[in-house]
Amino acid sequence: MPKKIYVLVEGHGEVLAVGNLLSRLVAQRGLALRFSKPLRWKNLHTTKGLERGAEFVRSKPDAEGLLVLRDEDDLCPRDVGPLLGGRLLELDLGFPSAAVVFHPEYEVLFLPCLSHMQGPLPDGRPGLVAGTIWPNQSWEHHRGVKEWLTKHFPPGKSYKPTLDQLPLTRKIDLEVLTASQVPCFGTLTRALEFLDTSNQGSYPS
Repeated sequence: MPKKIYVLVEGHGEVLAVGNLLSRLVAQRGLALRFSKPLRWKNLHTTKGLERGAEFVRSKPDAEGLLVLRDEDDLCPRDVGPLLGGRLLELDLGFPSAAVVFHPEYEVLFLPCLSHMQGPLPDGRPGLVAGTIWPNQSWEHHRGVKEWLTKHFPPGKSYKPTLDQLPLTRKIDLEVLTASQVPCFGTLTRALEFLDTSNQGSYPS
């Protein structure tokens, strides 16, 4: 029986988008994981918010793992990730846990797949304008990805996470994203492998 993993996220749009992304990753990689519907949890940027979320999941009798996903605009994920993982480890939850920091934000996962996101989206909303290309050699060293996406929607339209995160996530090509070597996506895939194979502990720590 696949492990039941609870997922905590920050934003409203990520509730559905992350659920879609995780289910596709599990199927692609053949992992024995099943996820709760991601839960929006306030204050994941604070130690107290993280602890409260973890304790909430601990209270669930069917919980067999925890995955925390949050953005980090400013600080280095190589520093923040182990701090979060270390705190989860200290809580001794009784099941494996993992923390993944998207740098600078969740939308960085869209950037290698922009060519798939141009034109009308499956739900009828407009996608990006033709010819949209990420101008930077680095995926993660540019703040304001949401604002940048807005500039590349048709005139009069803007990127709205609550409406657009799910349809754009559905357009992510996992093979292209994997080959692009976006660092935080690599962290996410390693976190899922850890949750799949471990019965205790935390990633990273």
